[in-house]
Amino acid sequence: MTTSDSSDWDFEGELAHLLLVTEVPPVPEELDTTVHLRLNRALLISHWITFLTAVIPLVLTTMINPIGHLLIQTFSGRPRRSTGSNEDS
Repeated sequence: MTTSDSSDWDFEGELAHLLLVTEVPPVPEELDTTVHLRLNRALLISHWITFLTAVIPLVLTTMINPIGHLLIQTFSGRPRRSTGSNEDS
C-alpha cells in the first residue's frame, strides 16, 4: 500500500485552487455563430468524403452482381438458375 507523504506535491489540489482563483473572461457573442459555421462546414466535408469514398463504391460493388446476371441472361437467353432448382427453399 502506498501512503501519501506530506512532502508529496498535490497536483489535483493545486489545480483546483488555480481554477478557483482564475478569472474567466466572458464568452464572445460571435463565438456561437463562428463555431456553428466551422462545425457545419467540417461535418459537410466529412460526410461528402465518406459518401464518395465508402458509400458509392459499396453500392457499385453490391449492384455489380445483379446487373451482371441481367446482362448474361439478356445476351445468352439462359436464366441464372434452372427453373426446377430448389436452391431458394
